[in-house]
Parts: sequence; structure tokens; C-alpha cells
Amino acid sequence: MPEVPSLVSPEPADPAALRARIAAIERGGAAPACAAAGSGAAAVRLGVAAVDEALPGGGLARGAVHEIAGAADSAAACGFAAALAGRASGASGPAVGCTRDGSLDAPGLAAFGLDTARLVAVRAPCPRDALWAVEEALRAGVPAVVGEADAGLTASRRLQLAARAGGGLCLLLPPPDRIAGALAAATRWSIAPAAAAPRPGGGPGAARWRLSLTRCRGGTARDWTVEWCHETHRFSLAAPLADRAVPAGRAGPPERIERAG
Repeated sequence: MPEVPSLVSPEPADPAALRARIAAIERGGAAPACAAAGSGAAAVRLGVAAVDEALPGGGLARGAVHEIAGAADSAAACGFAAALAGRASGASGPAVGCTRDGSLDAPGLAAFGLDTARLVAVRAPCPRDALWAVEEALRAGVPAVVGEADAGLTASRRLQLAARAGGGLCLLLPPPDRIAGALAAATRWSIAPAAAAPRPGGGPGAARWRLSLTRCRGGTARDWTVEWCHETHRFSLAAPLADRAVPAGRAGPPERIERAG
């Protein structure tokens, strides 16, 4: 598994550094970012009709900010964001991941379809640096930018303008104590882990998440339980788990009722 390249945010900030790093990735064979994520590019589809049809344009709009919060833990939100970033960047486009410590689990990201060979990892322990890195990556036309950023209403509006200018998908992971609805976002998601169906031969099944679309411009709030396949890198609606509980007063299987001929 290739190492995730790292870019440490300089002090004072130098926008040319991030642009140069992204350009280096593109020279390695990536398609031009602006061509992959221009303002007229198609929306990022999850591939699940029930979810895509609930979103204006048939998916998550490019050139916009989307908030992804973890309802129970941050791992579910990070996994969902990685899967979306992989779909947004495609097979050859670069992506930027901005975290407080700069550490990203390369095998884990690859399992969610994100090509780590074309991922720039940014370490930005200071909130100001994180917002700068996300904004500059968006203005540079990166197709997918994921950021752990404590952005308020004003800062998120700046990111919205940057995303619109560059045409990329901006996925913000707010801190747990951030008040819901404090960001200017096209969509707002709450992600929670869901119980996985057991495999026929035993062991844990595919990852499942409870997706709650709590805000959507031009749409309505909805909930779904989806399953992620690590082999095919695809979402699907999760089938309901069978209720294995035995009703009170019933010790065995239900009696068979014979019909009179």
C-alpha cells in the first residue's frame, strides 16, 4: 500500500506550496482537476437510487460544501466522507484530506475507494490553518476536499465561494461540540454505524451506516440504512435484519395449519 503524501501547513501560509504539490500529482498522470470537477460537472452519485433521487441533481452537488457529522462516533462519518471523496475524485483525480494531526489510515481509505497515491494529506493543528488549506485546495480545483475544520457561518460561506470557483466537492467534518446547523452547507448529514448482517460462514458482515439527511437545499430530510461493499466499492440499501427473538409464550416453531380439502 503506497504511503499517503503529506503536506505540512507552513507558517506563514504560502498558497503556492499547496498548488505546487497538487500540480506534482497531476503531472504523475492525473486528469486536470478543473476538467474533472468543473462547475458544470455531474453531481456525485452514491449509486443508490433511493438516496440519489432525494437529492437535487441526482447526487451531491459539486462546487458546494457538504457537512458530514458523526451521530455516534467520528469513524462512521470519516468512512462515509472517504467513500464520497473516492467517487468525486474518480480513477485519476487528486484529493486533499486535511486533519489536525495529518495522520490518515491508508489501507482504511483504500477500502473506501479513495486512491491514496493521489491523496495529499495536510496537517493543520490550528483551526485557521485548516480553513486556509481547505479553501486553497478548493480554489485550486481539487475534485474532492475533506477537512476536519471548525468552520463557523462566515468561514463556511468563504469555503462555499471557493468550492463554487473551483468546482470541487467540499466535505467538512465538524468537531463533536459544533452546534448543528452552524455551517453554510448545501446538505447536512448525520452518520451513525448500524448493525451489520452476519456472513453465512460467520464473522462480521459489510459495513453499514444509518444516513440521516437533516438538511438539503431543494430537498427534504430523509433516513436510509446503507451497506458498503469493500470489494466493489459500492453502496446499496441494507436489507432489514431478521428479528431473531422468540415471542413470549412460544417455545418452538409456529404450528402448521392444515387446510381442509
